[in-house]
Amino acid sequence: MPKITYSGSQAAFSFDGIQVGKGQTVEVSTEDFTRISKGKAFKSLVEKGDLEIQEIPDDEPKTAGKTGGRGGKGGKSNDGAGDQQKATDEAALAAVKAELTALEVTFSDDETLEQLQAKLAQAKE
Repeated sequence: MPKITYSGSQAAFSFDGIQVGKGQTVEVSTEDFTRISKGKAFKSLVEKGDLEIQEIPDDEPKTAGKTGGRGGKGGKSNDGAGDQQKATDEAALAAVKAELTALEVTFSDDETLEQLQAKLAQAKE
């Protein structure tokens, strides 16, 4: 499955529901990757070098991906995992706010991520 890493100027970027924070690497299914890679924003970020794609061969053992995931980080320190979750949540919040702003939808700073995601879904309908 492909992995994408975002290193652009924004705090995060969202591609059709797949959110990637700055400096964060996200593994996406081949189906999702095919869908989001057709977008103009995605193509533009790849061309500018703000988005890096790594292809992961399917014959790689499934357990190898899991070892480097939550279990590996949890063994180092619980605080680091909590900090990363907070950073991921903040990146997701920034991405949703950016999309809402692009769609000219108003929102307040005290709205939760879930509330903003609901507004975004409604705006896209």
